[in-house]
Amino acid sequence: MKKLKTLVLAAGLAAIVALAAACSDDDSTKKAEGTSNTATVPASASAPGGARTGQEASPAALAGLPAAPQYQVGSSQAGIWVTGQGTVTLASDLALLSLGVEAQGETVSDALADAAIAMDGINAALRDRGIEDRDVQTQYFNIRPQYEFPEILQGGIRTRTQVLVGYFVTNTVIAKIRDLDSVGSVIDEVATAGGDATRMNSIRFTVEDDAPFAVQLRELAVNDALAKARHFADLGGVTLGRMVFITESGGGSPIVQDFAAESFGLARAASAPTTSISGGELDLQLNVQVVFEIQ
Repeated sequence: MKKLKTLVLAAGLAAIVALAAACSDDDSTKKAEGTSNTATVPASASAPGGARTGQEASPAALAGLPAAPQYQVGSSQAGIWVTGQGTVTLASDLALLSLGVEAQGETVSDALADAAIAMDGINAALRDRGIEDRDVQTQYFNIRPQYEFPEILQGGIRTRTQVLVGYFVTNTVIAKIRDLDSVGSVIDEVATAGGDATRMNSIRFTVEDDAPFAVQLRELAVNDALAKARHFADLGGVTLGRMVFITESGGGSPIVQDFAAESFGLARAASAPTTSISGGELDLQLNVQVVFEIQ
């Protein structure tokens, strides 16, 4: 009996010692976790978030979250940025004449008929001048009502009411005239053929083909940009590096001379002097934006 009691007592003491040791190990683990924000990733484990194996990783990386992005502040704006311009002055060889008719009638049919008669006369005048049908293009066509707003007395109160009195029909075309010496005569003949319904909207002078000037315009624009960049480098006390970016805009588009409708007015009498029109010169322009490194 004494031996049995001794065995039970020894087993109880062993259990208490084992429990105390376990509690001590658990407290040590918690303290270690509370004082460290990083952990070592085993070499055999994959490293989420881009962390290398065998190295310390952040809590975000261990949790599988993406790493914070890295930025280089101001690197995209480094260098010298300039705009160069190339300009070529030349004589125009094409006139774009915007003309048409405007007719009024009590009904749409009446207005359409008057407009059609006037436009047929204008087209015939253009053909007689050697202007081909392919060089005449409709630009605008419109039918709109015309209203008057008479004042009436109703119930002792003066008011205005809307009354439909007719319709306007407008038909406008763009005609290409390559013989610039004939532009004034064409205007006079068109005005006579269309009668009082004739409208002259505008005339523009340009070049029909600007492609042959593209190479010259680019050379001028790039040389202008180089000159500006060298000047900036001298002013800033730096050395101009290589060109790292270039783009162009404008494409050699001509700066056209545009004369508004007020220059022409309505149709003129056949006895009036010939209209004087001068094509003059115009400018072709092309712009480039260039970026250079600095050293």
